[in-house]
Amino acid sequence: MRRTMWRFRERIILFTVLVLWTFVVDTSWADPQKILSAIDVNANPCKIVSQKIFDFKELGQQEFKSSALLKEELQKLGFKVEGDLKVPADLVKDGIARTAFKAELVGKGPGPTITIMLEYDALKNGHSCGHNLIATSGLLAAAGLASIMKDTPGRILVIGTPDEERGSLGGGKIALLEGGHFDGSDIVFITHPGDRWSVDQRLLAMKRGTFVFRGKSSHAAFAPHKGISALDAVILMFNATDMLREHVRQDVRIHGIIKKGGDLVNVVPELAETEFAVRALDTMTMEETYRKVVNCAKAGELATGAKLEFKEPRTSLKSPIVVPGFAKMVLDQIKAMGIPESDIKDFHEFASSDLGNVGHAFPTINLWFKIAPEGTALHSDAFREAAGSDEGWKATVMAAKIIALTAYDLLKNPEKVKAVQGKFKELKAQESK
Repeated sequence: MRRTMWRFRERIILFTVLVLWTFVVDTSWADPQKILSAIDVNANPCKIVSQKIFDFKELGQQEFKSSALLKEELQKLGFKVEGDLKVPADLVKDGIARTAFKAELVGKGPGPTITIMLEYDALKNGHSCGHNLIATSGLLAAAGLASIMKDTPGRILVIGTPDEERGSLGGGKIALLEGGHFDGSDIVFITHPGDRWSVDQRLLAMKRGTFVFRGKSSHAAFAPHKGISALDAVILMFNATDMLREHVRQDVRIHGIIKKGGDLVNVVPELAETEFAVRALDTMTMEETYRKVVNCAKAGELATGAKLEFKEPRTSLKSPIVVPGFAKMVLDQIKAMGIPESDIKDFHEFASSDLGNVGHAFPTINLWFKIAPEGTALHSDAFREAAGSDEGWKATVMAAKIIALTAYDLLKNPEKVKAVQGKFKELKAQESK
């Protein structure tokens, strides 16, 4: 009898220990459901924020109302917010990014730093690229993560990045990178509305160049032999560049325009100006091709005698380093949230963005989410209407949940962060070979 009672007591003790252990495990890491619930609770208030930004339709470097609104909402969530960020003065006037901001929320102890970027600049025809949804999907993801950070080691950093549409000028993410505002980031997230769900789209590295040729004016009929045609130098540059196209990779893009080519048909042009842009899927190939285009300009100078004036541009757009395992983590979350397989598609079109510079410095994912029928062009009036629609907002909420859950998985499993960073460094080293 005593032995039976002792065994019974042993079982009770063991059961109690198991229950307590389970309780400790369950409470040491918040339930992901709490993140989803927080996003649902904040969805309607954030929809109002999205609509306000949509109505503000502020152009790059003028997003004062949008920036102020987002900062206010982040403060409500418990983030410590800093505006008027210091950046290089040759990229942004007075060296202060007045429409950028940085918000920080620290967890219960040391852990990974997850950074979420928000964009909120518009185009001349309004939010036809859907940046109002980029801003608020990131804001919603931050709201979801804020609900669990008191029990979660790590740090959430939210960076408001202005002027994406003119990214090659350097006043947006490039200035913030050089200002050190991304320092400490382990993983970076951003979203973008589109005509599909995807984590695949690659960004082309890009560099612009303006080439000015100065020749000698003369009457084209009376004394053409006394003139030096600056326009001929430009045309020779174009011809040389067209020959170059045969000997570059298929992903390389070279495009140019003539900005000035003379004033009168009977006068030899003494001044001509052209602008070129060079793009490629990796930064090294873009830089190599760019040097060859500069040589094409020098050929125009040498052949005509017109003097070439060319200054290396201050900034360029880089191509991100894509970590397949990281992309798969986000893709798995997309599928887990029930997104139809028919809506998940790779991209076959290429573009450029200052997002690539962030993705070249830190492991970064750009989650594309579907707000419009397939084939709807970015920057179109139709896409603008989708960015202000109820259906577009539903997809925005879903994108926020996917980003927040992926971020939580990384916070909970720091070894996954280290694996992503290790592969990122490996791939970046291979790029330079």
